[in-house]
Amino acid sequence: MNFAHFRAIIKPLCFWLLCIMLTIEVILHYKLKDLPYKFLNHANGPIRLLGQYSKKDVMPNEKFLAIIGDSNVFGFGPWLYDNSWSMGQPSFATHHLLHSSLGKDVIAYGYPGFGTMGASLSAVSEHEMIQSSWIWPEIPYPKEILFVFYEGNDLVNNIHEVEQRGIEVSDISDINLERVLEKVFSKEEEKLSNSWSLTDHSATWNLFSGTLSNYYKRFFRQEKDHAKNLYDDPANISASSHVSVSEKTNLALINGKTVSLGFCEGPALLLSDEEILFSLEITAYSMEYLKSKFSNCDLNLVYLPSALSLYDYPDCLLSPAPQIINGEKRSGLFDPNQVQLRNSLIRKKINELSDNLGYNFIDCTEYLKLKARITLLHGPRDPIHLNRKGYESFADAIISQLRSKK
Repeated sequence: MNFAHFRAIIKPLCFWLLCIMLTIEVILHYKLKDLPYKFLNHANGPIRLLGQYSKKDVMPNEKFLAIIGDSNVFGFGPWLYDNSWSMGQPSFATHHLLHSSLGKDVIAYGYPGFGTMGASLSAVSEHEMIQSSWIWPEIPYPKEILFVFYEGNDLVNNIHEVEQRGIEVSDISDINLERVLEKVFSKEEEKLSNSWSLTDHSATWNLFSGTLSNYYKRFFRQEKDHAKNLYDDPANISASSHVSVSEKTNLALINGKTVSLGFCEGPALLLSDEEILFSLEITAYSMEYLKSKFSNCDLNLVYLPSALSLYDYPDCLLSPAPQIINGEKRSGLFDPNQVQLRNSLIRKKINELSDNLGYNFIDCTEYLKLKARITLLHGPRDPIHLNRKGYESFADAIISQLRSKK
């Protein structure tokens, strides 16, 4: 086959392929949120936000509610894992429950593995990308924001995020942290803005490329690589890895029965007081950053406690999930009283930050503690994240406080 003959065949194929893609793109602009979750599960970036079915249309209305945070906002946990390949549109996360109960459009800006710094920067960047998109209508600003602070690892992840940018906790006395954070946020904001390509605007490209990538990971990647990327995408999640803990640790008393919590997280138990204060400064700057970008929104700081802070315990010690900080692996055993003291300290600090920065403080701790006395709210598969009862209780705690402030 000579080149002229090959070109004669390939030209009409490319033309019709382009026509098909453009047709699908137009349809998705109106029907993206109506797809089964099995397909939406493969979307990422801003297209994932528009595909969420916790709203009436693809583009949210002007009174929509935004919830921003980490994997707990995304919806990681057994409830999601059981529905990742659903051909329906199942509820599995807080934004679905808020949409159903409040009757509002809700968008979840959830970023697994990020602290408050990464979540705030990513949410702003994705929102601004859609606003300036050359093929999508301008997305409105949210009427109200729920910025979720997760006690279990947000402080640790904040430290990781600034360490990657050359800032160490030990340098805190030698630098003006606020000025340094201003430079870091400005640089990261520009970096994220420049990272969006033309294809990121296309729902068709996003879904097809995401589907191919995830199926490749699912069926062809080596098991070692698969495990390393376990939490990169819920499509790749089967069962979470279990790290063994002592039979005499992490034993909760639930409805009169002793239940092993397994591998779960606590209230920054492995951080020093200095590291906690350092990371709280990053949290404060993240809150200020969001406020500057969404100045006309009603702002709420939602406090989500860790698993070890919620349950009642018989006579046992508690062991939080190990953490790697400054290249050092940390672990330890703690008395339940130490856990409650650390929980109270962080809650108090976050409450003070909220008051100082003009955020309404929504503390879900006491409500979740009551629920944790009678039912398991985490795992048992993936005990780091909430299960269905956990997400339902978390949503109920938020809804009751949102309604009470009106």
